[in-house]
Amino acid sequence: MFCTNCGNEVEQVARFCSKCGREVTPPAQAPVRQQHDMNMHINILGWLFVGSAILTGLLGMMMIFAGQIIEHLPIAWPADFPFQMTHLAGWLSAVVGLTTIALAAAFAAAGAGLLQYRSWARALAIIMAIFMLFKFPIGTAIAVYAFWVLFSHEGQEYYKTRAASTMA
Repeated sequence: MFCTNCGNEVEQVARFCSKCGREVTPPAQAPVRQQHDMNMHINILGWLFVGSAILTGLLGMMMIFAGQIIEHLPIAWPADFPFQMTHLAGWLSAVVGLTTIALAAAFAAAGAGLLQYRSWARALAIIMAIFMLFKFPIGTAIAVYAFWVLFSHEGQEYYKTRAASTMA
């Protein structure tokens, strides 16, 4: 280290220059870029996807169950009520429920794949995060977090190296 006033070489621990007596300031250190613990973030994201899969699967089962209840309700319907509507409502709720369960299976696959660092899981998690955007507000928050983890340069590099190491 050198004195900024006279150019004299000064020891690293010295506070004043031994030649001119001026106070020596240590050189400014370059700001250290904070490293994120991407392993932790990917694990959190994987468990968020698994938890979302469980809740979405329960919702799908409730839809199927509700459709069956609607179809078989012991209600005295008015004479002009079309009875086919109850069957249609039951059928539609079953289709929507099965579709919701299929989405839940895809959420579970994405979460399990992320936790095991499978190469296909990153792409599936991105696709499923797009579906989560519409589950406002919690699903939207999880989707934004997923986009940050999976699209950040640091996250992409970390996942790529971990996925390659699990393949070998």
